[in-house]
Amino acid sequence: MKVQLVEIGGVDPEWESRWTIRALVIDGKDPVQVTLADWMKHSPTDYKAIMKVIRLAAQEERVRNEKHVKKSANVDHGDVYEMIAFTGVCRLMFFYDNRHESLIICTNPYKKGRGSQNSAFQRCADLRNLYLKFYP
Repeated sequence: MKVQLVEIGGVDPEWESRWTIRALVIDGKDPVQVTLADWMKHSPTDYKAIMKVIRLAAQEERVRNEKHVKKSANVDHGDVYEMIAFTGVCRLMFFYDNRHESLIICTNPYKKGRGSQNSAFQRCADLRNLYLKFYP
């Protein structure tokens, strides 16, 4: 299994004054960038909102406004979050890693009303645990 972090297209390095934003890629599969490209084409308003939240997250210690970022309420998930397209349905799951390079790791997308939000948070938690095995 190959686990790597990659830059996310559209994220301006100048935004990354506090956190570096990366997508988690497993065995060459990058659901974050595939989904962002799809949202840019088919849900441009949501795409712009998510990119705004990425910019905010990269520049602030922690985004506290729940219209932009929300932590999972399930304690079993640990510290996993979602970036929210406030007036839309698109969400991008992520977690923080301040052990190495102050990273925000984006893991998986979710669309409100399509599937289980709890499952999306659980997927992010599972991917965080996998990441920690490869980047202890």
